[in-house]
Amino acid sequence: MTEKITHIRLPLIDNYAQIIKSLAQRGRDDYQKFLITPLSNWSKQKPVETVSHIQNLIKMENLRNGPKLALLYKMALVKSTAPDQLDLSIPGNISLGFLNSMKNKNNIKKSDQALEFFNILSKNFKIYSEKEFERMNLKFENEISQAKEVEVEKLLNTNSESDQRELKIQQLSKDALLNIHSTIKTGNLKNIKNSIISFLLQFSDSSKPNRHMPAIEIIEKIQGNSTSLKKEILDTVAIIIYHEILKSIQTTQLDRAIKYIGKFTVLFRGNPKTPNYYEVDTFEKKLFQIIEKRNLWDKL
Repeated sequence: MTEKITHIRLPLIDNYAQIIKSLAQRGRDDYQKFLITPLSNWSKQKPVETVSHIQNLIKMENLRNGPKLALLYKMALVKSTAPDQLDLSIPGNISLGFLNSMKNKNNIKKSDQALEFFNILSKNFKIYSEKEFERMNLKFENEISQAKEVEVEKLLNTNSESDQRELKIQQLSKDALLNIHSTIKTGNLKNIKNSIISFLLQFSDSSKPNRHMPAIEIIEKIQGNSTSLKKEILDTVAIIIYHEILKSIQTTQLDRAIKYIGKFTVLFRGNPKTPNYYEVDTFEKKLFQIIEKRNLWDKL
């Protein structure tokens, strides 16, 4: 039984957004089964207004930060998944808009409609996520095990950089840190989180395992005695990295997948409470198996 969601955090919002985007790419059957069908059961009462009319109301309510925004999103989703609606892309786009509004407006995140949205999709999204992991896990194993030895060496060395490239990255990371400090001065917590998340995604690197540490130190300094800010930021980063790994495997970009596995490892090694820790650990173990099987440790 799926545990009832009673509190909405940033990592959960990002995870749902990533799943919806994944469903949109997987094809009509999965999109219908895991998104459209549960949303169509959200309410027996279907709005009489057209979807486009409700969407216009959402735009107006959003501009004035009105109290009915969450309710309007629910109405739009219920209407857009009704049997007489033919454009199946609309529910996905409205869902992403609803999730984005939760990130930007605290009152939307705390609304009854937001909690209902997460809970009505939670069971289906859990099933789809498990199914997608198994599919990508098998694809990853097949492709990396079939690669020639030279290709495998190249893949496993994907994080190595030339001296010139390394100097450029160092300068970029310094500039990004300055940007974080500038953002902190504004006091805008949303922008502060985004700038730190962006830094961790860009500059975590298994070949330079301490490069991301200045951002961690900044988090610990600004959060004081609380641990919630650090957990929220790191959980969000973990979810984004995991979905980037899945997308890379799906599009047969193994070098990109390995690069993101390295990012996840350097940030979260030894912390099994991290979201998707088990799944990424499974991918990493497959890499180690290839190294062992082909006696590549010395060359690496």
